Amino acid sequence: MAGCSMNARKDGLSGLMRLKNEARFVGACIDSCIGALDELVIVYNDCTDGTPEIVESKRQQYPDKIKVYPYNYHVLSHNLTPEEFEQVQSLPDDSPQLLCNYCNYALSKATYRFAVKIDADQLYFTDEIKKWKDVCSGDSYVKWNASMISGWLFMVYFSLYRRLSAKSGKPCLWMLPDRLVKHFSASYLHYAAWRLKKGTVAVALSGFNVFKDDRWYIPFDTVNAHPPYNGEGDTLIFKITDKTYFTRYVANRSFVIERFNNPYKVMFGGPVWFHLHAMRDYCRDKVQKCKDNYPEQFVPVENFPLMKYKDVLGKWDTKSQTLYQRILFALIHKTGADEIYRHLFLLK
Repeated sequence: MAGCSMNARKDGLSGLMRLKNEARFVGACIDSCIGALDELVIVYNDCTDGTPEIVESKRQQYPDKIKVYPYNYHVLSHNLTPEEFEQVQSLPDDSPQLLCNYCNYALSKATYRFAVKIDADQLYFTDEIKKWKDVCSGDSYVKWNASMISGWLFMVYFSLYRRLSAKSGKPCLWMLPDRLVKHFSASYLHYAAWRLKKGTVAVALSGFNVFKDDRWYIPFDTVNAHPPYNGEGDTLIFKITDKTYFTRYVANRSFVIERFNNPYKVMFGGPVWFHLHAMRDYCRDKVQKCKDNYPEQFVPVENFPLMKYKDVLGKWDTKSQTLYQRILFALIHKTGADEIYRHLFLLK
C-alpha cells in the first residue's frame, strides 16, 4: 500500500496502534505513550463500542501528534470458524481482509524513519520509551566510544548464554550473575542505541503483566497463562525500509495473524509497560477465580523486584511461555525489574 517514501521520512519515532473495541483502555494508553512519540498513527476497524469517539477526543487533545484512519474492511484473523479459516486460506496475499495487510496499512501511514507497535491494553513508561525516541530523533546523539566494546562483548556473552541454556533445557543462571549484568547493561544499551540509529538492529521491548484485586499484583497465573513478563521480541523499535513489512502467518486453524518480516538482528531494551490483558472483560473473572483459589500465585507488584530470577522461575508455569522466552527474561529481570518502583504511579 502506498505511503510516505523512504527518502521523505524524517528522523523520529512513529507509534502504530491498531484498534478494535478498546474503549476501556485506549484513553489511558494514549496518555501514557504520546509524550514519548513523534507521532501516533491510529487505525481502527469494526468497532462497536465507543473507541472511535475516544480516539477522536484524543486527536483533538493532541492534534500535532495523532493521526487517525478507519480501516473499512472485515478482517478475518482470530477465533475463526472452519469456514472462515478456509476462506482466509484462499485469500490472495494482498487481500485487505488479512490482518497482515491491516498492519501494513498502518505502517504505510507512518512519516518518521523508525516505528514501534503500540498496544491499547498497555500503560507505557513514558520516560523509558522517550529515551529510544530521542535516539531515533537525533535529540540524543549516539556516538561511538570505547564503552561500546564492552556492550558488544556482553552481546556475544548473552548469545552464548542463550545457546547453552537452550541446549541444557533451562536458563543457566550461573552464567548470568547479577553483578556482571549490572556492570555491562549500560554499555550494552548504549551499543544497542548506536546500532539502532545506524539501522543494523531492531530493539525488542517488554513489560509486566499486572492484575488488580484488593491491590495490584504480578500474576503467576498457571490456569489462564498470565506469566509475570509480557513481550518476547514481537514488539520492536525498527527502522522502516522496503524490507520491513507484515505477511500472513497461520498460527493454527482458528488464528491467521501477522508475521513481521525484517532484516535485523534483535537486541533487547528492557521493560517499558504494564500489560492489562488480565483486566479485560473476558479474562478478569477467570483470573480472579484463579487468585481466590491460588493466592500464592499472585505477588504484590511492589514485591516482585525483590525476587531473584531463580525464585521467579520456581513459581513460573513452564507451559505458559517457551524456554527461549524464559531465557530472555533472565536478562530483562536482572536489568529492569526495578523499573516497577519508578512507575507505580501509573497503577492508580
